[in-house]
Amino acid sequence: MESTGKLAIAGKFNQGIEKIKGSWTGIKNFFSEVITETKKVTWPTFKEVRDTTIVVIIAVFIFGVFLYLVDLALAAILKHLLSTV
Repeated sequence: MESTGKLAIAGKFNQGIEKIKGSWTGIKNFFSEVITETKKVTWPTFKEVRDTTIVVIIAVFIFGVFLYLVDLALAAILKHLLSTV
């Protein structure tokens, strides 16, 4: 009876070790695939990054001004509606 318990424990231990080895193999495969895919990426040039950054800054400024004007107009309309009540 005691030897059967030891065998069962040894079997569970070996299963745990194999599971850990499988996990490490999976992690190594994941990172090797990440490296492979990263090498395939077409990275933007400095000029492309600079140009798109400028476009974003201009767009944010334009939308900011637009939303400010809409807010002023809505505030004026609301003020007018509330003053007549």
